[in-house]
Amino acid sequence: MREYTVSSVSSHASERLAQRNLSAADVRYVFVHGRRYHSGHAVFVHLGKRDIPAEDLRIDRIRRLEGTVLVLDADNGQHLTTAYR
Repeated sequence: MREYTVSSVSSHASERLAQRNLSAADVRYVFVHGRRYHSGHAVFVHLGKRDIPAEDLRIDRIRRLEGTVLVLDADNGQHLTTAYR
């Protein structure tokens, strides 16, 4: 199985992360705990409530990440193209 990490972030993704108040730590959390879907020319990483460990559900900063979706370039899986909730 491929391991996806962010090695670069597009300017569009940087803008969207700022608009959605998502930090680098938030992005890492979604990558570690989220589910990956391959569709078209992208890899989607979605963090649902069931993906968040029970002990983390007590932490407001983590709980607000529920529903966050990160979109990666499918070619190498290391370029973050956008993020949304």
